[in-house]
Amino acid sequence: MKSLPITSRVNHQKYGLGVVTEVDSQYTTIEFDEHGKKKFVTDIVSLASSDEPPPKRRRGGRKKAATSAAPKTTTKAAAKTATKAAAKTATKAAAKTATKAAAKTAAS
Repeated sequence: MKSLPITSRVNHQKYGLGVVTEVDSQYTTIEFDEHGKKKFVTDIVSLASSDEPPPKRRRGGRKKAATSAAPKTTTKAAAKTATKAAAKTATKAAAKTATKAAAKTAAS
């Protein structure tokens, strides 16, 4: 088989369309559109030249790892927290009222 230049678009009967990425006297490496990188013996491989353009590649690579956010509170947990806060506020108000009453009693 005659050697194809690197970046040539080729068609292989089993793997379909691809791009020649490496060529030497022993091996030809091709990056296929749907089957990834394959290495062939240069003297044996049967390839046809192709004019079809390469498919559009997706931009970006791996998805970014999710950042850890504050854990979501359940409805029960939120209700419990609200109840605790209300009780604390009521306790403070009662203590303040008692302190004022004690101050009035002491003053009289």
